[in-house]
Amino acid sequence: MSLYKDIAEATELLDEDESPVKSKEIVGEIPKDRLRVWASRLGDDLDVASDDYAYVAIRCQGGRGAFEHALRIKKNDESAKASILMTECKVSYEELPPSSLVEYQFDGVKTDSGNGGSTAEQQPWRLSMVSLDYLLAFRAGKFKDWEKRMLQPSCQAEFRRMFQVGPVFSVYDHPMFPSPPEEMEHFTVTDDRTGRKLVLPRPVAALRIWSTERQAYESVDPTLDGAPITKEERESYWEQLIVKLKENFGEEEFQKMISNES
Repeated sequence: MSLYKDIAEATELLDEDESPVKSKEIVGEIPKDRLRVWASRLGDDLDVASDDYAYVAIRCQGGRGAFEHALRIKKNDESAKASILMTECKVSYEELPPSSLVEYQFDGVKTDSGNGGSTAEQQPWRLSMVSLDYLLAFRAGKFKDWEKRMLQPSCQAEFRRMFQVGPVFSVYDHPMFPSPPEEMEHFTVTDDRTGRKLVLPRPVAALRIWSTERQAYESVDPTLDGAPITKEERESYWEQLIVKLKENFGEEEFQKMISNES
């Protein structure tokens, strides 16, 4: 670790406000399971399979408190310089270390099991496009946005698929929490009138953030502000919304919309 310490001390590290950090403390090498979560966003900066590089966590003190930088260092090379792993929060447009971004997990996409039932594969954790502070602010208003989209859909195809997905009580946003390309077809429809592709809300199942102080993940509540909380409240809300939808569209039109009739 002495080599890593020398390299870390020689590397200029900035805090979230782009000021030099007040202190640096080597935590250790970052486990591969954490690196795999980052891999889809960091691309060429991160080769999890290679043993040529060490990825080292540096606990820093900045203007907003403690946070964790990650350095990529070539092994067995005393002249090596560190590469600082950074990625962007798509809300604030700040360049941040990966550990400052929220990680997310979807429920699995249900597929035909071939015996009349359906199965859903376990979903991996992924690195989002948003930091925790901006996620907490973002949750406000999204539940009402979803509800309005149900009551005033762009087209029948959108409404039908959203109705099939069911009620959305957790955070959703494709730019912040993108689905993998192979699953996008399940959350994309074509507008009946314009031919335009519409991306449907896909709620996350779980959120977490890395705590550099505890060196462990902490759960983050994905529930949208204003959404019902308990199972009973959610069931009651969905039943009442269906009644409202039938009143809004009329019983006959509602049945056509959910049954794929033209």
